[in-house]
Amino acid sequence: MFYQELYTVLGKLFYYTAGIDGKVQPAEREALQKLITSKWMPLEDSVDEFGTDQSAIINFSFDYEESENVSNKALETFEEFYKGNKEKFSPQIRYNIIQTITAIAGAYRNKNKNEQWVLDKIKEILD
Repeated sequence: MFYQELYTVLGKLFYYTAGIDGKVQPAEREALQKLITSKWMPLEDSVDEFGTDQSAIINFSFDYEESENVSNKALETFEEFYKGNKEKFSPQIRYNIIQTITAIAGAYRNKNKNEQWVLDKIKEILD
């Protein structure tokens, strides 16, 4: 259950990061896809009832946020989730979050000040 909730919250957070400048660029989405495959899928081995790796929830959540444009509380949601589950956040999960946000933020014309602010805020929350 933890990973399902984590991946949902992360999808929102990653969308928030990618869309903070007003538009999600294809390069940002591509960076996310690469990291889901290379970092999030190997993290744990849970699957849904259809055999799909649970990390796919990150994509579903990201896509939902994009279609509904509802990410304005993503940071607060993440912070609340983190505080309520801090003991479950392994060093690898923390590292993957920072690495994913950094990759998304740098994927299109490097980090802008808003994306850097999100990255700094996440680092602050995770400390």
